[in-house]
Amino acid sequence: MKIIRNLSVLVVLFIFAAACHHQGNSIVVNDGISKLKINYSGEIRFTDDELAIQSISPEGYLRYQKNDKKVFAVRDLNGKIKYEFYDQGRKLTEEDPDVRKMLAEAIQEMISVGFDAQGRIKRLNEKGGLRAVLNEVDHINGDFVKSMYLEYLISSDSIRSNQMIEIAEKIVAQIGSDFEKGKLLKGFSAASLTDSLVSKAYLDVAKSIGSDFEKANALKHRIKYPINNEQFDDILGSINTVGSDFEKANLLKELIDQKIFEGESFSNLLNAVNHIGSDFEKANVLKKLVGKEIKTDEQWIGLINGTEQISSEFERSNVLVQLADKMPTNDVVKANYLKVAKTISAEMDYERVVKAVQ
Repeated sequence: MKIIRNLSVLVVLFIFAAACHHQGNSIVVNDGISKLKINYSGEIRFTDDELAIQSISPEGYLRYQKNDKKVFAVRDLNGKIKYEFYDQGRKLTEEDPDVRKMLAEAIQEMISVGFDAQGRIKRLNEKGGLRAVLNEVDHINGDFVKSMYLEYLISSDSIRSNQMIEIAEKIVAQIGSDFEKGKLLKGFSAASLTDSLVSKAYLDVAKSIGSDFEKANALKHRIKYPINNEQFDDILGSINTVGSDFEKANLLKELIDQKIFEGESFSNLLNAVNHIGSDFEKANVLKKLVGKEIKTDEQWIGLINGTEQISSEFERSNVLVQLADKMPTNDVVKANYLKVAKTISAEMDYERVVKAVQ
């Protein structure tokens, strides 16, 4: 049976409406085409087939109105449900053939906006498994409610990798809210993200987030879990879609703390640093990289050459000075260092950079 209780928190799901407000146990949705208003009190149970009201708690009531159709329901002293039906201002009797259809439609409308979503999700799962729950997302309204269904699936102990990929695809297709996307991505576990295909699907969702703040939070969630070489490159590609230099730089610093790979992945990392527009933020990321364990001459040379992408000679010289203290002292690395040093035209900064390797 459907049980509706404490629904005030669900009002936020009506963000899809052109106008929405609530007071107490009242919900109003106006999308410019139709207007829905629901007032309720107490505990309301629907029948298992969700076509009628099974019971209402003492002193409870339900008032439903969509455009010119109204359904009022209360419990009398004997526990029986008493109804009033109105259609375009005309009061209908309970014997009228249209009232059953009107009641069923009202219940389905309430269901579609999330009444007792958790209970309904479980019943769907019992009848048709996780597939039934996933399919239902296409038939309900509002990102908040859709997210409840998807969150249930993500947290399921029996979910498989291929299903996690489907869920990620459903998030991209069905969820418009950046906040809800980010919230759902936080439910992806470390175990599921070890699968490279799931990790790719996760990052596809993250890239679909418009807000740099929400996107950065989603990527931080991914970065904190173990990363292999392929996933490292995928994450770098996602970081490049972040518009904010501040957020991009912070993400790269967190990624550097987590793992650094050699070869092409290291080149990809330096390329991601070059995508930062701010010289200040770019320099800070390179300084962070200088402080990590750089293993090969090739990496050091790539890092040195990367400082040329810093337009500010002051910032470039600061990074080079830090590099000088950490880099190998062999002739090849030093020669590349001095070559980049010559790009600094300010005499004082140039002398400071050269002196650092003497």
